[in-house]
Amino acid sequence: MRSLSSRGFALSARSQGEADKIVQVYTQEWGRVRAVAKGARKPKSKLAASLELFTESSFSLNRRAGGDWFILFKAKVLDDYHDLKKDFKTISFLQVLAEILLDSLGEQEAHPDIYQLLREVLEALGQDPEAGGQVMTAFVLKFLEATGFPLELENCVECGTSLEKRGGHLIPHRGGALCGDCCATGPQRLKRGPAGLAALRRLRELPLEKAKGVKLQPAQAKDLFLTVMEYLERTVEKKFKTVEYYLKTT
Repeated sequence: MRSLSSRGFALSARSQGEADKIVQVYTQEWGRVRAVAKGARKPKSKLAASLELFTESSFSLNRRAGGDWFILFKAKVLDDYHDLKKDFKTISFLQVLAEILLDSLGEQEAHPDIYQLLREVLEALGQDPEAGGQVMTAFVLKFLEATGFPLELENCVECGTSLEKRGGHLIPHRGGALCGDCCATGPQRLKRGPAGLAALRRLRELPLEKAKGVKLQPAQAKDLFLTVMEYLERTVEKKFKTVEYYLKTT
């Protein structure tokens, strides 16, 4: 067996048998990893606390013979982000973050920049939960760039015309916005006016901890978040079910 050690975030956990759990963790050095946490369901398990959603821990794992699965045999909690788990709204954001990582990234693909983004977005959400909409929007925009799908928001990807005063439709397979002349119709959610595109540009440019400073009404922040989430869904060709839970909590 090959041993791995890395800090990481718990993304999901489900029961297996009488005492174990199947878990997925996003690690700094190895990306997303699936593992069996032996005995994690036992009352006195030392692993249980580290498997709570978006608890950051140091993990020690052994690779199972002949496969990509691991055995999680040791974990130490580094930060449980307890305050983020007190409110339904921030819990819903954590669930969305987990689903993004689970459905958008391959297994064992290291992205240290994304790991750092996660730490930044969790810190920003903790500082100002009410600004969660714009913070999450900024995260998704930066996540798209980090995974090789940067979103063109300045100029029409077809004719190159500036969108500063025009707006347009965000078209995933084109990698950004098309002006009204090049795309007269498109998905209504992905149609953004000049002010919406300007806000998206601003959120993408700012460090995550400053995203909360972008002045948006709650309804505007929510609308932009749903817009970038639909764009991401169409980009990765996955439907994020946790967005429905988010809508129920807001």
